[in-house]
Amino acid sequence: MTGRPFDDIRDLVASMPAPDPATIKSVQAITAIDNDVLRPLGNAAKHLDWLAGWQGRIPSIDRPLIAVFAGTHGVAKQVFETDITADAASRVKRLTEGSAAVRGVASSLQSAFKVYELGIEYPSADFTQEPSLSEKDCAAAIAFGMEVVAEGADIIALGNAGFGAATAAAGITRGLYGGAAEYWAGGTGETAKARIAAVKTGAGLHSALLNDPLEVLRCFGGRDIAGMVGAILAARHQSIPVILDGYVVCSAAAVLHKLNPDSISHCMAGHVSTEPAHQALLDRIDLKPLLDLGIGIGDGTGAGFALGTLRAAAQALGTLKSA
Repeated sequence: MTGRPFDDIRDLVASMPAPDPATIKSVQAITAIDNDVLRPLGNAAKHLDWLAGWQGRIPSIDRPLIAVFAGTHGVAKQVFETDITADAASRVKRLTEGSAAVRGVASSLQSAFKVYELGIEYPSADFTQEPSLSEKDCAAAIAFGMEVVAEGADIIALGNAGFGAATAAAGITRGLYGGAAEYWAGGTGETAKARIAAVKTGAGLHSALLNDPLEVLRCFGGRDIAGMVGAILAARHQSIPVILDGYVVCSAAAVLHKLNPDSISHCMAGHVSTEPAHQALLDRIDLKPLLDLGIGIGDGTGAGFALGTLRAAAQALGTLKSA
């Protein structure tokens, strides 16, 4: 032990609870009815196995939570010629006041909805000049994110509304997996060019630290992404299944996957977004998306649609069980 702030995080990653195999077998016994011929639930059956294993019961979604993490990334100054704190606040306002599509999805599912703000008015440092966060601040943001389990949800859909977060996610994925900045921060137009340039600069500046996933997180991630790492980690220790939204959310999961591939077994990829590198990242963390709806925003909308699909499957399973 070094006494450093990340020590507790590493300990949590090293000690993961497993899913309940008995419950999985119980669900498989139900879905096996006429399954060879009719397959009444099709490929949804495997998702119900996953859900049952983590919930430890015949699956049902009774207390869903859509949790959106928001922060401001200093690197956004390299990408956008705007007031990044004002723009970040505007994003959060749309979410909290209900004028975002994800709020309609949450309402239709009767899901709890909560925005976790992590220093909107205090941007993380610009990673082209210095690490986004100190180790202490990064660990504190992870700890803050762990509070998501206090909501008492039986499943959590994670979204992100961080300003500059897509650039931060590209920095993280380039740091974790190597390759060209264009591969992870690609796209078209001036915004994409600025993102690529920022990732290239950051990769060179922090090259000595890229062998440690938690160092990659603190160098590039910002508070909102660190908070989602904490949310995913705490959910695992409480055996709460998690539906991941877009590229930024999956970059948080990738940090944990790099530390321990089993650490995100309780996570499902809700969808694949239009972010150019999202599918490549899903391939790296060995998750197959449930949906492909052409959604480009990462605020939890796609994960919310996946939540609805999963809930419908669980209700269908209940009908089979009672037959």
